[in-house]
Amino acid sequence: MSLDMQNLASRWASVVSLGEETSSDYTLIVPIFGDPKYFRNGEYLRRFRDQTLLAVNVDSPKMRRFVVDLREQGWRVHASRLTGRVSCPQIVLDALRSVNTEYVIRIDGDTASYEDPGRAVAAARAAGADLCSVKITVSRRETLIEKLQAVEYDMSMLGRHNRAWMTSGACMIARTSALRGILSAHSFWFPGEDIETGVIAKHFRLAVRHIDMRFYTDAPETFRAWLRQRMMWWSGSFRMAFVNADQTLRFPLTFAYTVCVVWLLWSAKWNELFDPSHVAAILPFVLLLYTGVCFFSNWSVRSRWMVLYPYYALFQALVLPPLGAMYYLWLWYRRGSLAPPGRYRIGLRRESIDLGLWKAPAGPRIAWVARVMRITTLRQYQEESG
Repeated sequence: MSLDMQNLASRWASVVSLGEETSSDYTLIVPIFGDPKYFRNGEYLRRFRDQTLLAVNVDSPKMRRFVVDLREQGWRVHASRLTGRVSCPQIVLDALRSVNTEYVIRIDGDTASYEDPGRAVAAARAAGADLCSVKITVSRRETLIEKLQAVEYDMSMLGRHNRAWMTSGACMIARTSALRGILSAHSFWFPGEDIETGVIAKHFRLAVRHIDMRFYTDAPETFRAWLRQRMMWWSGSFRMAFVNADQTLRFPLTFAYTVCVVWLLWSAKWNELFDPSHVAAILPFVLLLYTGVCFFSNWSVRSRWMVLYPYYALFQALVLPPLGAMYYLWLWYRRGSLAPPGRYRIGLRRESIDLGLWKAPAGPRIAWVARVMRITTLRQYQEESG
């Protein structure tokens, strides 16, 4: 509730607004892996075909045929051949070898916008931004679970005014040289990979801003699909709260909310529920208060579905944390390593980097990828570069 109250300050936060100027010096990178069905925004991207690069991981005959079909249709495709548990940042980093524009927009295969992305790029350049979060909202609002997610997204996007570094995998905008540096230090662990991008950018003292432009993305249409997605999201929350607690401490409010309020007080919340008389006396007041906070703090994105949102949020807070933790532990078990996976590859000491160093060197693709995977800090880059 205290975190939601922060949205009151969103109207005074420093965000980057769109101007009339536009730019064509950008590349839309769309990471696609696993199955061609995840490429759903082709009609939208056709308007920007000259600026679009489809980053496809070719790890099966089906994906090889998909790449052939895309090229026959006139799409520009970067075909990766990554193995193992592949993640979006890993594919994007590989695809950056094929990019020579100043800016890139990483966008999911189910995301689109009504406004010209070039205006966002021009605004980012004018603001001197290296990495930008944008507003992500739910494109389809028909089922109840979609409507509740729409409220959740709209409220959380106001929070990005205050915490621009909390980037979303659905869409983010970055200076190409900055994204190369960020992803070269990325763990490539999938749950929570998008926020890790923002954490690394802050570690390297890059300029991280929020652009006031809306992108629309698909959300789970059923409760079952939503639950599967949220188990992964909450495993990312567990990873950030405990596996990388030393890094999360850099953001005191986020640390206090995530570690203390969400995780450490989880058992206390259930203990309260075991006392029916206490629940009957307190819970209606808390739900009513939270409903008021939702409307009052998020008036600019108000919705009648905010009346149900406190119940939706309560269910998440009570049920999903242990499921997310168990999902993380299951992924750890499958990895077969004693070291906890998903540890950030950055140190505690923040560093400044020269973005000019992060231009992709010429040479064979495999040699470049092997080298860039080893580089985790500017110091290492300088040492390897002599």
